[in-house]
Amino acid sequence: MSIELRHLSAFSALGKELHFGRAADALNIAQPALSKIIQQLEQEIGTPLLIRTTRRVELTEAGKVFLTETGGLETQLRKAVDSARHAARGVRGELKIAYTDFAINGKLPHVLRDFAGLHPDIRLDLVFMPTTAQQTSLLQRKIDIGFMIGQFQHPMMRQFTFDEDDFVALLPSSHPLCAYETLKLEQLSGEDFVMGATENWAAFRSIMFAQCRSHGFFPNIVMEASNTEGIMGLIVAGVGVTIYSSCVANMPRAGVEVRPISNISSRLPVTTVWDRSNKSKVLVTFLNFLRRPERVAAQE
Repeated sequence: MSIELRHLSAFSALGKELHFGRAADALNIAQPALSKIIQQLEQEIGTPLLIRTTRRVELTEAGKVFLTETGGLETQLRKAVDSARHAARGVRGELKIAYTDFAINGKLPHVLRDFAGLHPDIRLDLVFMPTTAQQTSLLQRKIDIGFMIGQFQHPMMRQFTFDEDDFVALLPSSHPLCAYETLKLEQLSGEDFVMGATENWAAFRSIMFAQCRSHGFFPNIVMEASNTEGIMGLIVAGVGVTIYSSCVANMPRAGVEVRPISNISSRLPVTTVWDRSNKSKVLVTFLNFLRRPERVAAQE
């Protein structure tokens, strides 16, 4: 026999009441059952913890020391048990989430804020990661879920469209094309382009290049940046124009003008992807939250 939570709870109640009847009532058990638990505890420790008389119950010196030393242990054990139960139900734990520039500049931050408000005991570990790196990390189980550009066709993956944005043109504020309220994609054919570097922007570049080719040109890329802020800075400096997602409206930048592109019918998808073999209850809780009808653009 080893010392269990029930032994500590019983001894704590008896140490407080110093009366078997009242302690048994507090524990909602029969008095003989309480006596048996205390006997088991004394046998395990190897020394009497109580002095029992017909009139009263007193703690031995060993009992006083044991009660003092285990006073906080019962609370810690109960907390640990509660934490384990919460984790088993998916309401406590950690979730590692990867995102791209387009996801974090769209509706994702608002969704994460709402989820954290409902589940404060779930820690969200957020990490920026390009789409191709997310795909590798999902296969290696380094992340739990990714918000990436486009689909990830793999038999181990499940996914749904989390968000969709239109394509827009970003122009220096002094550019002649700013005179138009909307643009056609081919109006950008003779412009110098600034782009996200292939290392971090491969998925978006592939989609964008396909759109440009379908309208009869390939963009003349004169300079690249590693992130959105860098791209914006190059546009402000007048280095070139670019094509971006309409989520850019959430991060306005002085010196950069945004114009809708009227003749691109497709939209840029941000896809939620996870490994179907990941049985994390926390992941299930998060996915159920994402799948609320008002939160998803399309189901799997």
